[in-house]
Amino acid sequence: MWFKAQRSWHDAGSDQGSGPSIHSLIYSNSVILLLAMIPSVSAVRRNISACSLFHNIVYRAHSPTLSVSAPGSRMSLWRAISSPTKSSSMGSDIPSTTSRNTQNAQKFPTSGFNIIQPDEKVEEEELPDYEARRFYPVRLGETFQNRYQVVAKLGFGSSSTTWLSRDLTNGHYVALKVYVHTSSFHREVPFYNHLKHHLQTSSHQGRYNIRKLLNSFTVSSQDGIHTVLIFEAAQMSLRDMKIVFQQGGFDEGLVKGAITELLQAVDFLHTQGQSVHTGKEFFPSCSTSQAGLSRADYLFITPDASSRPHGGDIMPLEYRAPETLLYIGWSYPVDIWSAWDLLEPSKLFTARDEDGDLYDAAHLAQIIAALGPPPPDFLRRNQERASDFWGSDGKWLGLAPIPHDRTMERLESRLSDKSGFLRFMRKTLTWLPEERATAKELLQDPWLRS
Repeated sequence: MWFKAQRSWHDAGSDQGSGPSIHSLIYSNSVILLLAMIPSVSAVRRNISACSLFHNIVYRAHSPTLSVSAPGSRMSLWRAISSPTKSSSMGSDIPSTTSRNTQNAQKFPTSGFNIIQPDEKVEEEELPDYEARRFYPVRLGETFQNRYQVVAKLGFGSSSTTWLSRDLTNGHYVALKVYVHTSSFHREVPFYNHLKHHLQTSSHQGRYNIRKLLNSFTVSSQDGIHTVLIFEAAQMSLRDMKIVFQQGGFDEGLVKGAITELLQAVDFLHTQGQSVHTGKEFFPSCSTSQAGLSRADYLFITPDASSRPHGGDIMPLEYRAPETLLYIGWSYPVDIWSAWDLLEPSKLFTARDEDGDLYDAAHLAQIIAALGPPPPDFLRRNQERASDFWGSDGKWLGLAPIPHDRTMERLESRLSDKSGFLRFMRKTLTWLPEERATAKELLQDPWLRS
């Protein structure tokens, strides 16, 4: 059975069908200034701070209404608890390997909700490759390892769901991520094992912006074994805070500070950890232990990535760089591609056609509108794939119309130093990955440092 309730954390979840994600990996210390710098929340900040808002959300999640919300939050759909899911293969008769500890655990209501109809798909059910039997049927109020009690759903993807949970041993809140049982390779644990030494020994400033993996274990369903990862809990992202408090956009100085923190973390991952961080989006948010967090999707352990390209789909569709769309090898520069959404209210690329459907041709057409036609060298790197979209003369075949109104100049609408910002963005948005600026180079950009 599924129920409808309020949610304010993230309107879509972890990765929405593009693979496993870490709910929040990179800290941004600048975000603690957020409530002080946004005029529209001046009345709010007298009552709640950036981190007390987290406790407000958690408290309401424990209330009888099971409403997890912040001022101005949108309605969304949440998986309920204590009752079987809609799929019989994930019913209440699943033998659980988790222990129940009622001494410190909260009790959750099991009625009083609007019931979603069985034929109505929500969240991960809408993913094209969704199979109910692959997912562990997490229920609100469920306790894992006699320690982590599930409070609310944070997000979902094609290979995992993520849940706000309370550590019953110390009262702290964590993000609990449960993989599908068919996932044979888990990137996060090897990544953290690979990075552990660097976090302990490096003097790189960006190491402070990397969040911790707290625990990992497995849990059984009737269909298989699921890996569970425990991370520090995050709060609202900057994008969600913008939707709630400041829809017109944040102060430019705040955005620059957030980008600086992010680039320091990415530079640490690249130069110290030697890993490619191909994030879906970079939006710092608040945590209970430090100033802020940013969500990060897809972490690849590639110790020799600077010299050896890698292949395959690595990012959510609208954030994929050109080389990933043409199945060309990618390496470190792929990270920087998705920086636009930190700064702008409108997405530069939607990857959708006029009917709203995801379509590679529409995505490439939008990239052409922003950057101009690709150089011949780019098309030669995978001629077979390129021939799906371009003729032998390099001309666009027109599988999707080029939206000439979606240039960076037209979409940028709010920053005071527009020319400086666009110069910064053009360092990150290029057809050829080797021409794309690295995080270290972007940290020295005049617009960012001004």
